[in-house]
Amino acid sequence: MVRSIIALVGGFAIMVFLVFLLTIVAAAAFGVTEGGPSTPYVVANLMLSAAAALTGGYATASLAPSRPAAHTIGLAVMILAMALSSLGRPQPGQPEWYPGAIAAIGPLCALAGGGLRLWQRRARSLTPTS
Repeated sequence: MVRSIIALVGGFAIMVFLVFLLTIVAAAAFGVTEGGPSTPYVVANLMLSAAAALTGGYATASLAPSRPAAHTIGLAVMILAMALSSLGRPQPGQPEWYPGAIAAIGPLCALAGGGLRLWQRRARSLTPTS
């Protein structure tokens, strides 16, 4: 049970840390004006958030003591719950569609990251050893 919690919290923490760090990088690279974020920043932020969620899902599946798919689904639900809390309320300067895009991208990419890790485990178990 403790290892399952560590897998979920660990994957979530990795994702949040990456989002925080990559948002700072995107803001420095593309700028955020007084009127709100620039279009290149919004696009970069979506792509970087997707990469962070993918990494979080991969980490969760890697850390899971058993049933990595179930743990990854748990992470996707956590991300969706967090994203739904801000759905319909974009921050000043954000496009109206942005919260919905984040609500869709985060869970889907977390599931893809977990799926990638599962695929690697299966491929490794099928590889004959010399």
